[in-house]
Amino acid sequence: MDGGKKCMTLFQFEVFLKVVDAGSFTRAGEQIGLSQSAVSQAVAALESELNVKLLNRNRNGVSLTEVGERIAGLIRDMLAIKTRIYHEAAGITEIETGSVRVGSVSSMASKLLPGIIATFKKRFPGVDVVLYEGSYGEVRNWLQLSVVDVGLVMEEKAEFEFEPLLQDKMVVFVPESHPLSNQSQINLKDIAHEPFIMLKECSDIIRRIFVNEEISPSIQFEVRDIATILAMVQEGVGNTILPEMAIPTTLTKVNAAYLSPQIYQNLGLELRTSNYISPVLAAFIHESQEYSKNLSLKLFNSYHSEIVKKRN
Repeated sequence: MDGGKKCMTLFQFEVFLKVVDAGSFTRAGEQIGLSQSAVSQAVAALESELNVKLLNRNRNGVSLTEVGERIAGLIRDMLAIKTRIYHEAAGITEIETGSVRVGSVSSMASKLLPGIIATFKKRFPGVDVVLYEGSYGEVRNWLQLSVVDVGLVMEEKAEFEFEPLLQDKMVVFVPESHPLSNQSQINLKDIAHEPFIMLKECSDIIRRIFVNEEISPSIQFEVRDIATILAMVQEGVGNTILPEMAIPTTLTKVNAAYLSPQIYQNLGLELRTSNYISPVLAAFIHESQEYSKNLSLKLFNSYHSEIVKKRN
């Protein structure tokens, strides 16, 4: 094997399939939180590695070439097998003791992890779950240094393997006195020049949303605590954007609206590339995926009802 040659990655495969399913690079980027250029580069790298053209590009979007159709089918099969490997490892191995170290940003830890951990501990009571909370940068640094075995994050990075759990919508918050407070959806351009309060741990994601819309936000504060941010919005200090997963179920004196067009971020587990997947870690991944399947619909119904209630 040529040591200088780059290898295909699961990240490239997953981005390619997202483009195929979304029908365009732009929509795929919006759904997985990447810029159009990053999506295009991932697909181009895959085509270069395979030395084939996978997609036809035109003004209406993209379509699979003949060879692209065959490759897409093989990639779907491969990713399905990878999932089955995790499931089999979790299901057939008798796990009595061990530990799994999980890194997570605070906003994700408060909503998603408690249920995952409770479900996991119920099935594997002898396994210790050690939780590390920090920023996205800290979680990824812990992964690289093997401080944690897996990270719960809302953004995919090419240098890590990513196991998606669910898609999270981005939500705009404005004060009750705001002219758009009765809207269920808000276009980013309508609040582009108003004071903005940034959630520090999601600043890279939110900044990229503005960049993709060619907007320079008027960021007045960068704050770590979500409760503090919402209190500032309530007092009219500024508006904010938060991941739906991070917001309180009950909202008071602030108004929530989905972004229009809606923007999704993939929430999932990151692993070190080519890292050994122990039976304990495979079991944790499997339980996380199973729990998230049921949680996704519950969260949507809960938050959607809250937003609709604000309109009536």
